[in-house]
Amino acid sequence: MATETQPIAVQWPKAVRLPVVLNFEHQAGESAPTRPGDRPQANVRDQMEYGARRGIWNILEMLDKLGIGATFFVNGVTAENFPEGVRAAHAAGHEIAGMGYNLDKVRTASWEREEAVVRRAKKALAEVCGVDIQGWRCPDYRISPQTFEVLAAEGFVWDSTMLNDDLPYQLKCEAKSLIEIPFTTSTSEKSHVAFPYPMRGGPSGLASVWNNEFDVLYRESDQEPRFLILSLSTWASGRPTPLRTLRKFLERVIAHNDVQFARCSEIAQWCTATASSQAKKVIQ
Repeated sequence: MATETQPIAVQWPKAVRLPVVLNFEHQAGESAPTRPGDRPQANVRDQMEYGARRGIWNILEMLDKLGIGATFFVNGVTAENFPEGVRAAHAAGHEIAGMGYNLDKVRTASWEREEAVVRRAKKALAEVCGVDIQGWRCPDYRISPQTFEVLAAEGFVWDSTMLNDDLPYQLKCEAKSLIEIPFTTSTSEKSHVAFPYPMRGGPSGLASVWNNEFDVLYRESDQEPRFLILSLSTWASGRPTPLRTLRKFLERVIAHNDVQFARCSEIAQWCTATASSQAKKVIQ
């Protein structure tokens, strides 16, 4: 059975004009590319390891001070190698979601191989922080023909791998339906402030991107539903200067009393309720 997509006439809670979804991809460079001869590429691996050693702690401290809940997409191996940060994020009330076991590429994987990856990641996160993850993101944002069917069969509620829409939509799978929460790499911090990526714009350029994105979506949300999703990395955003830029942006957003920060699971709950209401009206 091919997965079918179905739009949702999204409706946010009455007091919420614009939901803001903050998520962090959390991995420590376990699958960083190697140099010829399988030699470690330390300047890449170590940069990413910063996220697990320091970055996540800096981010958690900032989120606590601002009173913001976020979603952390966690690599299974990172959780096993650096469990304390993942446990701290979960204990602070942030949502833990899966992002592969070891940044596994599944685009050409068999059902059995992909199922094994998902189950191993779920098991690792459950053992580290006791959470039964409900959400997923493919590490390289590339799905296989059966990715959504595997996730549905494993009981997942939502996915956030796709880059193909402005609003969430429904995935009709054989086992159950999923909510797809699309995101964008256009607001990612890595290309602006993080080595080894070619740095463009620096912190001021990054601030401009985020502020413009917010301004456009906030204005448009007066006429129709919109949501703002920022997908960041603990190894990039967790460093002092990017973190300061992020904090200043979040403080600006907080000043709007009709904006609400939401975890991915909350977006999925709102969309599931809307889709269910739509289905009932069709039946009637």
